[in-house]
Amino acid sequence: MTLISRKIMRKENVRRMSSRKRNINGSIRPRPSAEDVRYYDLTLELGTDPISGKRKRIYFKADTTDRQEAENMLVIKKAEYLQGEIIEPSRKTVGQFLEEYMRDYVRVHSSPATVRDYRGVIERYLEPEFGHIKLQELTKARVQQVYNGWRVKSNKSDNPLKATTVQHINRVFKAALNVAVELGYIKENPTRKVKIGKDIVSDHVDVYTTEEIKELQKAVKGTDMELPVALLFDCILRRGELLALRYSDIDFDKNTVTVQYTWAETEGNQPVLKDCKTESSYRKMVVSDYTMRLLHRQKAIYKRNKMKYGKDFCNSDRVICKENGEPILPKSFTRKWARTLKKYGLRHIKLHGTRHSAISLLLSEGVPIQMVQQRAGHQDPKITLSVYSHVARDKQTLVAEKLNDLLFSAVNE
Repeated sequence: MTLISRKIMRKENVRRMSSRKRNINGSIRPRPSAEDVRYYDLTLELGTDPISGKRKRIYFKADTTDRQEAENMLVIKKAEYLQGEIIEPSRKTVGQFLEEYMRDYVRVHSSPATVRDYRGVIERYLEPEFGHIKLQELTKARVQQVYNGWRVKSNKSDNPLKATTVQHINRVFKAALNVAVELGYIKENPTRKVKIGKDIVSDHVDVYTTEEIKELQKAVKGTDMELPVALLFDCILRRGELLALRYSDIDFDKNTVTVQYTWAETEGNQPVLKDCKTESSYRKMVVSDYTMRLLHRQKAIYKRNKMKYGKDFCNSDRVICKENGEPILPKSFTRKWARTLKKYGLRHIKLHGTRHSAISLLLSEGVPIQMVQQRAGHQDPKITLSVYSHVARDKQTLVAEKLNDLLFSAVNE
């Protein structure tokens, strides 16, 4: 049983015991002495911790010299505790809790890619800024102050963090602190309703023009990048989908490619083959004759290399792989993409920009949005439209011209 599971059980046990036991022990003590009373110490006795064996107490201070008022306050504190309104004090820091959260929750219930993402956010941003603070002393004001500071200057560089980056950090932090609330470590989540603001949205999306795509295809013709480039544009693949593609995913008789896996990096930078993240990411598509010819050629090369390397060959069944059959690391392929563009003097765009470019091309050529959305593996056509709306804007003049020719030209005759 994990530590978090034990904590949940302890919390439920306390609640059940509280519902049965209407009274808990408590005491008051005059301070600094009975002869010179300036205030009272209040103590709630909560029994013994079943794990550590230590006595559990909660202390309060009553700023009064009247013993009856102190007694009344003790009764109120007992009622608040029984109703779950008082949190047991803890010296646990934010850093200690985040480590517990990663170990007992994220690594157990999340995908390798999510684990890697959360670990990166915690190590890069949350731990340096919040790790030393006691969990129960973390306030919304402190969270807001740090977030505001990041929008001016990152803790890792002189540049400000984008609002989208801070929003992602907050999603990770909020998810962790929601668990802290559930476990009874804190009463409320201090990340709720913090203000982050918005970035100035640029209309520009970095894509290749049709001419640049043709220039790229011409440059890589006959190289080991010809097939990856064809697949990226033909099938509108993500990097992980490209590197996860297997020969068993290809129907050479029907000219179809099925996307059902992604090659995802993990916390330790060792990729794993995992199912696509959404149902819409699973897709089967008919591909061009050009791409199919390249796939036939690559399969023959794969078989030839298998005979060449013999027992040293890694029979990964991957379409895009090393000569010895080993899968390619995602980051290694990204670097290879950058080297290819530099080698042939082509304008640099991000590898993911090939998806933008392919979708922009299809939309500009009048392919229905639903078909583009399905081929790209977007869950909703609104995603396609929101990301690639610049294409629609580019066509506004064309729409106006067509309306003029169809409807309004006769008015001017």
